[in-house]
Amino acid sequence: MRILIIGCGSIGTQIAKAVDEMEEFQRVYITDQSRMCAIHLEGLLENVKYVEHDNDSMDRLAKELDLVVEAASQDAVRTYAPFFLERGVDTMIMSVGAFADDELRERCFSLSKENDARLYVPSGAVCGTDGLRAAAMGRIDEVTLITRKGKRGMCDISKLRERGVVMDSLERECVIFEGTAREAATTFPRNMNVSGTLSLLGIGFDDTKVRIICDPNVESNQHEIIVKGEFGELRAETKNLPSPRTPSTSFLAALSAVAAIKRIASNVWIGI
Repeated sequence: MRILIIGCGSIGTQIAKAVDEMEEFQRVYITDQSRMCAIHLEGLLENVKYVEHDNDSMDRLAKELDLVVEAASQDAVRTYAPFFLERGVDTMIMSVGAFADDELRERCFSLSKENDARLYVPSGAVCGTDGLRAAAMGRIDEVTLITRKGKRGMCDISKLRERGVVMDSLERECVIFEGTAREAATTFPRNMNVSGTLSLLGIGFDDTKVRIICDPNVESNQHEIIVKGEFGELRAETKNLPSPRTPSTSFLAALSAVAAIKRIASNVWIGI
């Protein structure tokens, strides 16, 4: 198999390192807005090759790819997801908050069907998505996500300042956001992709409720999911250690992508 990883940040680097060791992949391509970062990563790994991210290069590469993994940003989803799905290439999305844009989401879903290209969204930094997916086969009454992050866990600092929150001087926990998953995903595009995944699995972006708490007393990125419906009630809590390179990114998010890629490349799926 041949794979392209878009983005060489914390998650993209972890994916590249893992895939480089998988025997199922003969070639791992990477690209990034920062050529320097991508070239540096290329030099560390055996089967990794950097490619320019202009349209001509991507168009030529699409003809030989089996899988594209977006690990960059919501802007990258808007640029590359339709591009590769239209060319029939299976595509994995990490910045799933981009699908709060209804037009983009429906376009990508339609292109996936029309061109027989699979669209993958890993579970990311939370557990409990399997239960939510099953519960959605019946009636769901309520889905709530409560996210708690420490001083180093938020990367959309300018959005916090707009709310009068100065992280360095925060002494006690503070609710910085309460609203819908659509609002969370668009207001905090680099922090709240989890809300997008839950929305797609459950009752949508406008009915999924989100609360974000900044807590100076926690070091981990914490997510609690509460689901209520005719099946009963589900509660799942995840306390994530941050990525070594990027404190605002949970290490589990990268691991979920690696696990998903491993399943895609394998003939054995357990827990589907």
